[in-house]
Amino acid sequence: MSAIKISKPALHGSWLVLIGVMIISPDALLVRLVEAPNTTTAFWRLALLTATLFAVAVVQGLRRRQSLGRAILPTRDELFAGVFYGGTSVCFILSIRNTDAANTLVIIAATPLLAGLIGVFVFKRAQAMRTWVASIVVFGALATIVGAGFGGANTLGDVLALGTAICMACYFNVVGTRNHIDAIRAMMIGSLMATLIIAPAADPRLVSGFDMLWLVLLGCLILPLSFVFITAGAKKIPAAEAGLIMLNEAIFGSLLVWLVIDEAPSQTTLVCGVIVIVTLATHSYLALRESRRRLRRAAV
Repeated sequence: MSAIKISKPALHGSWLVLIGVMIISPDALLVRLVEAPNTTTAFWRLALLTATLFAVAVVQGLRRRQSLGRAILPTRDELFAGVFYGGTSVCFILSIRNTDAANTLVIIAATPLLAGLIGVFVFKRAQAMRTWVASIVVFGALATIVGAGFGGANTLGDVLALGTAICMACYFNVVGTRNHIDAIRAMMIGSLMATLIIAPAADPRLVSGFDMLWLVLLGCLILPLSFVFITAGAKKIPAAEAGLIMLNEAIFGSLLVWLVIDEAPSQTTLVCGVIVIVTLATHSYLALRESRRRLRRAAV
């Protein structure tokens, strides 16, 4: 019987994903620090991200010795994925601006389960019983968070957070089932479409103080850099392990907002957030353990 050890590529992949998560953790905080109106904030964040991804796509094309058109023009599948990525970006920004950051991050943490359920009903993939049980628990907790603020100031933001999670889950499913998709081009066209849609409602001149600094950090550094690390790491480790590591964003992102701008999560969000994170962590751990058992049996 062969001994099963954690491979160096797997360990390396875990660290890459964790680094990516730590880089993106200030995202919610920086969006909240921007004082410009919601639509203007969304416009600049998306426009700067689009410009950065365009530059990355061009450099990537040069390395592959592609023409400019081939390097930047998306395929039909990349355009399809881009629609969901654009929806994710817009919903996230507007959600953060219209509800507690902790609400947004906890609701978005349910994305892996939503992606699994969409895979069942749309792509006809089988799901383990643990996924169904975890889904019921998590959705019950999310319904409690949304229901607690229903009719109040957080209603719109909570609903938009759910929209963010749904769009993100759809994006992961599209990219995951079409291996030929170039994620850089998909993200670029998605952020471009979202920029053009939101531009008429924005006034790019309404940025002042440190607003542009926070927006440049987001669009030109934090978002693209975190994506590079997370994508590179996720290719080296099981999806369950990547999902487990990604839960750290909900924890650290909420903690940063709490510490810097003193926005403490409500008791309902705190309790339900713990339930969501513990449930998702347990689900990912069980999936990872099952995956390693299969590897052991295959190695016998």
